[in-house]
Amino acid sequence: MARIRIRKNKEGKITSYQIRVYKGKDQNGKELKPYIKTVKPFPETWSDSKIEKELNKIAVLFEKECNEGNISNNRQNFASYADYVISLKSRSGVKRKTIELYKKLLERINPAIGHFKLTDIKPHHLNLLYEQLAQKGLNKRNGGYLSEKTIVEHHRLIHTILTQAEKELIIPYNAASKATPPKIKHKEANFLEVDTINLILKYLPFEPLKWQVIMSLLIFTGSRRGEILALTEDCIDIKNNQIIINKSLLYSKEIGIFEDSLKTESSKRVVAIPNEVILLIKQLIKENKKNKLKLGSYWNDNKYIFRQENGNPMHPDSITNYCNQFQKKYNKILEEEYLKNKKIKKQFIPHLNPHAFRHSQASILIEHGEDILTVSKRLGHSRVSTTSDIYSHLLDKADRHSADLLSDIFLNKS
Repeated sequence: MARIRIRKNKEGKITSYQIRVYKGKDQNGKELKPYIKTVKPFPETWSDSKIEKELNKIAVLFEKECNEGNISNNRQNFASYADYVISLKSRSGVKRKTIELYKKLLERINPAIGHFKLTDIKPHHLNLLYEQLAQKGLNKRNGGYLSEKTIVEHHRLIHTILTQAEKELIIPYNAASKATPPKIKHKEANFLEVDTINLILKYLPFEPLKWQVIMSLLIFTGSRRGEILALTEDCIDIKNNQIIINKSLLYSKEIGIFEDSLKTESSKRVVAIPNEVILLIKQLIKENKKNKLKLGSYWNDNKYIFRQENGNPMHPDSITNYCNQFQKKYNKILEEEYLKNKKIKKQFIPHLNPHAFRHSQASILIEHGEDILTVSKRLGHSRVSTTSDIYSHLLDKADRHSADLLSDIFLNKS
């Protein structure tokens, strides 16, 4: 039942009436802050009975609206409500890495609009925020500018939070839907040429076995680094020369290295690999067993194929770091070889990162006539349209080739 409180100033004059409706208790049994409606004083000419009658009428209507879910706490500010939404997302199964990203983005969002009441946020407030985010110095890594993609990530989080507020009838509309975030400039995927990959394969046998296998899987499967590090022995189909990609190894500042499921069911896939790579994997499994016997109690056993020297799971960043080291090491060797014999073609390995191998596989397959559906499934994209969008420039090139081929066939061009 609604309760009515009379609020007076120091002189005893009525300043307002406060109607409070019980909201319930939280999961810990603590009473939630009630719904509150403030009513201004009535005309002095009104009698006490008329005021009481009008207040009871307002209270009944207000309680009805609360019980029907048509009233919410309009006093909530963005920062506190954002924490609430993130807790909702976390409980509903949103990935840990995504939750961490949300919290990181809020470090820039809250100083600008965190103190605003949800009902007071307007599109122009958000546009001003996007302008601020476009200023130099906000990139903590290099002191430069944030990319358009990063600014849009801030916009999408705000949109997500305000969408929840709109669903809960806290706000009449989502201000982010009417704001104007920057447009993301399309960048062609970074991929390696066939000659570069052959150059890597040329020097790979001189590297430790573990890295031979990891680099080979990057080249021949196009898998993400976390997907490779999460491989276990039961993911290797030696008989059919296949690997099963069904999980990922990730890193969180909060809990360290952890295993996570893939984003979607379609991300789970079986990928065929050359027999040469299967043989390398078999050798690595044997090497792990020898190291286990050698180190004894110092060996921290786990189920993963790829491990640190003491048996612990590998950090995903270790692959990125190794790619950088590999590039520098063999570019130095290539430079020395060229200086000794300038008759040979000067070669070098461009910047390497794990994802470049993924783009390279897709690019090479498309350029050599593989259909987009097969490429999409091999990469584990949830939708073929994702693959088409990323590699649209290559598909345009393939389409041009198809047109030339049809012209040769039907118009008898030699």
